[in-house]
Amino acid sequence: METKLSGSSKAIAFLSALIVVLAFFLVGVGWMYFSERKSSEKIQIQLNAEKDTIAENLKKVMQEYNELETDNASLNLKLQEEQERAEKLYRELKRVRQVSFAEIKEYQKELGTLRAILRHMVVEIDSLNTLNQKLIAENIKVKQEVITSKKTIEGLEQRTEELSSTVAKGSVIRARNVVTTPLNRRGNDVTRASRVEKIRVCFTLTENSIAKAGNRFAYIRILGPDGFILAKSSSDLFDFEGEKVVFSARREVDYQNQDVDLCIFYDNNGELVKGKYEVSVYLDGFLVGAGDFMLK
Repeated sequence: METKLSGSSKAIAFLSALIVVLAFFLVGVGWMYFSERKSSEKIQIQLNAEKDTIAENLKKVMQEYNELETDNASLNLKLQEEQERAEKLYRELKRVRQVSFAEIKEYQKELGTLRAILRHMVVEIDSLNTLNQKLIAENIKVKQEVITSKKTIEGLEQRTEELSSTVAKGSVIRARNVVTTPLNRRGNDVTRASRVEKIRVCFTLTENSIAKAGNRFAYIRILGPDGFILAKSSSDLFDFEGEKVVFSARREVDYQNQDVDLCIFYDNNGELVKGKYEVSVYLDGFLVGAGDFMLK
């Protein structure tokens, strides 16, 4: 009997010890689960805070994109694409509830790319604006030169007429029969501005026995209906009345005190408009002939 009781007591003691061990184990597991959950919640809070920060920075980038302005078509297209890309990313950030470390890293990378493209576009737009301001200043200068040149031409025409009436055989070589013909690509006469490939100006340098013989350049200036001189380059200049003025085209001619027929061609670069054009011919620093033509 005592042996059986002793065995039962040992069994009870073992079970009690086992229950205690299991209880501690369950408490330990529960505490680890609780701690892990708290840590996970804390990490998720930090990730969400980082997501919100990225969203705010992205919002600022979107605002900067909206403030950019340019007249350049290709830049406007690129600007629109990047704006749409930023808006799409912003909507995605506002929609998601939970994010991972990998997703945060990817969002940060996208934000960095958008910022880099923004900085590059700001530089490009600033460069274009600077160039446009420079071109505007140059156009104003050219217009002023045109106004001055027109006044000078009017004065010189009057002076040339006076010289012609008082000095029968002066040293000035005149140009007569100034004929201007707009040509298309095939060399045929045209009257529409959109079809003009070249402008041909033909004239005759008249005989003058007391003029200096030899090679010299004959220049033409073509004044458009918009008040601009047609020119290939702003550096194409010649001396006229003590000033440097721009010319449309030129040609070297060997003058030997006899009539010389010649033509000078101006290559159209696509800037012709409808209206009346005035052509002036210059030789040896003098206005020696003039003509005009119309384009539809």
